Amino acid sequence: MAPLPTDYIRLSMDATTSLNEELTKRHITLPLAHLRDWKPFQIDALGLVTLLGADEVNQSVGTLQHRRFTEYLPLLAAFVIAGDRFNAEQPGFILYNLDDGITSTELKGWFTRWLMSQEVNNATTVLEWHKLDKPRGWEKALAPALSCVLVLPLLVITVLVGDWYGVGNAGAIIISVLTRVYLLSKRRHVRDNAAKPDPDVKDEDIPRKRMCIIRSDGKMVTCILPKSVLLTFVNQDPVGRPKFYHGARWICWLALGVHMCILGMCSLFTQIYTVLLLVLSTWWFTSDFFWDIGRERLRPTGDETSAFNIPFNQDWQVKQVNYAKKNAPGPESKDRRLYAWARLLLNKKDEDAMFRWNLFPIRDETSAWWVEYQQAKESFRNSKNGKPSATTNEKSSGTPPAQPSNTLPQMPSTPTPSTRPLVNDASPPADNFDSSVSSASTQTASDGSSPGDTTTTLPPQTDSSSL
Repeated sequence: MAPLPTDYIRLSMDATTSLNEELTKRHITLPLAHLRDWKPFQIDALGLVTLLGADEVNQSVGTLQHRRFTEYLPLLAAFVIAGDRFNAEQPGFILYNLDDGITSTELKGWFTRWLMSQEVNNATTVLEWHKLDKPRGWEKALAPALSCVLVLPLLVITVLVGDWYGVGNAGAIIISVLTRVYLLSKRRHVRDNAAKPDPDVKDEDIPRKRMCIIRSDGKMVTCILPKSVLLTFVNQDPVGRPKFYHGARWICWLALGVHMCILGMCSLFTQIYTVLLLVLSTWWFTSDFFWDIGRERLRPTGDETSAFNIPFNQDWQVKQVNYAKKNAPGPESKDRRLYAWARLLLNKKDEDAMFRWNLFPIRDETSAWWVEYQQAKESFRNSKNGKPSATTNEKSSGTPPAQPSNTLPQMPSTPTPSTRPLVNDASPPADNFDSSVSSASTQTASDGSSPGDTTTTLPPQTDSSSL
């Protein structure tokens, strides 16, 4: 009859007891042996602690962001790593490719988690990808050094105490850290290889695509990025040497099982040290502190309210710019999609695509929304060209604003579902987006329709406050 798992546990307990008795017979006293018998209280069901914090670990690890200090620290919920759950795709995200007129909901899990980890406005945040020239250098040694300072003492102390279950517990923690680092490095290697830029092309000469991405929480982000980076959002190559990858996952499962079984049999000192180490390390890792992920605050220019540089991978960094203040009163708020689209200076083709995607209302240039949109668009265009705002000139001269033309552009016909790929190689390159244009004052116009005009409205499809 094959031995049961309980038999192995009983044998390991007998071996541990025999080792301690042998040391006592030979009058060998370990330096910290008194900590083994220090038990003012007892903690039950301690192995369940290792299952806590699964959602936070899934979100933070799944971003694939490299961390300066916490990269090698142990974390709770190791089953998220062993089960490869941090790589699963998430629903609720929509990407709109303005240059190619295509939309997609198939975004890879690492990018959706990375996008959700960014603090953005409701609609007026712009993310623009640039080449990363500054090397990490000595920063790569910070995380391993910090891990040695915090984890190795646990192994040393358990040996000095004679807590052999504690030695196994420390070994399981170290193995789980090493397997997590290996799995993340394989995922990052696949992503970075696909997004690697041409070293012979300057950053300002790289053609970029314009994207609007709506997150699962309803916030919209404008992205200006190269095609190579865009492809990593929607395509994911398989990892190299998949047998080694899956083998590392099985090792992580084994380490998790050992950790859960023997943590409750360790000395009380080892249990307290382990719980504090895991909880504090997980809190530190999932908090995304600026100095840990390398986010750098920049001085805002023009109408920018805040700006940051965010390391994306070893070749790219992202400049995040927020153009509107948060929590402004409803009608006076500039943190609306209307102003985000006006800043892009969309042409007729782009606006027709927006209408087909139900992001724009029916084209009626006498309605209040279209009047406000055209005024904001003209203001941004004049600011980019260094001209004064049209609304400002009209206000200073005392002349009323010009009424829009009664000749309306023809409404686009109902489209058929597109079967083209997300990125159209034959499409002309998009105009470079100037993310540092200065804003001029905009004035909300009232509805200019006459009493005889009738306005046709569609059933509400999006939140009007977000427009």
